Amino acid sequence: MEKDKKQKIGIVGAGAWGTAMAALQACNGHTVTIWGYEKETVDSINRYRCNEVFLPHVTLPDNLSATQDLSQLVRSHSILVMAIPSHVTRNIIEQIVKDVDSEHRVVILTKGMEQHSLCLMSDVYQDAFDSNPVIAVLSGPNFALEVGKGMPTAATLACANERIGRELQQILSTSTFRLYHTSDMVGVQIGGTIKNVIAIAAGICDGMMLGLNARAALICRGLAEMKRMGTLLGGTIETFLGLSGVGDLILTATGDLSRNYTLGVALGKGVCLDQYLSQKNSVAEGVKNAVSLHELAAKHGLEMPICEAVYDILYSDLACKDAVFRLLERDLPICE
Repeated sequence: MEKDKKQKIGIVGAGAWGTAMAALQACNGHTVTIWGYEKETVDSINRYRCNEVFLPHVTLPDNLSATQDLSQLVRSHSILVMAIPSHVTRNIIEQIVKDVDSEHRVVILTKGMEQHSLCLMSDVYQDAFDSNPVIAVLSGPNFALEVGKGMPTAATLACANERIGRELQQILSTSTFRLYHTSDMVGVQIGGTIKNVIAIAAGICDGMMLGLNARAALICRGLAEMKRMGTLLGGTIETFLGLSGVGDLILTATGDLSRNYTLGVALGKGVCLDQYLSQKNSVAEGVKNAVSLHELAAKHGLEMPICEAVYDILYSDLACKDAVFRLLERDLPICE
């Protein structure tokens, strides 16, 4: 892989984030093909230069095409950017494992853990591939719509292989998309998982109109939970204080473009979870992440009060107002 030459990049997943990354890399001069599950989405991209369902307000470059032939895409692109929901990841991997070899570079955009196995996404890929492709994770405060429009953005690219990580950093960075490299793949993924659940809590806070003081306190204590779990699992403090930690947390917990935050707002206003989800095309990853974090906290005996409150709201019929009281009535801490 020569970093100074334009590449053929395959994007697996034609949701908003996958489409935005495809548009960004195509505008950067790379030849990009995006795989989509739905025929209507693929046709929309190829015919109208627009993903009308998932990213309708971004015009897509001519050097970007879409396909439903996943196997062909994998065989013909050495850089694979995986933009699929966590709960379908293993199924997709099973479809492509025979076509992946040691020359592939797999960049994971998915934020979250695999439910019940509690595997990080990088572990799911590494377990599946005997061919040992190099795996990297890209995460940060990135709303798909703004990335797709070429608005200034920064993110973290984590890769244990220093040389290839630097090459991918050079290839995927653009004049408006600045990537910072780290080797802390664990910390980057833990941050991307926990921030989704804290964002639901922040949305609930705003939906209940509890005020800006309450939301700021919740985000701050959410960061404490992120650091607590992340360092236990091997992440570094520096990661959680960076783009893929507090940066992503602030964006996701305050922005109206955040699926997790807007879900929380609806819950805080009294909307039923099933009713809300039935009206949406895209996935709020925090709904599934809450299960993984609940199980992970129990496994390690970790205190994660905000994440636990969100889990109980989603799955144990805990009323939002009761969750607030439960958080405020906890024993006062000795230190911050």
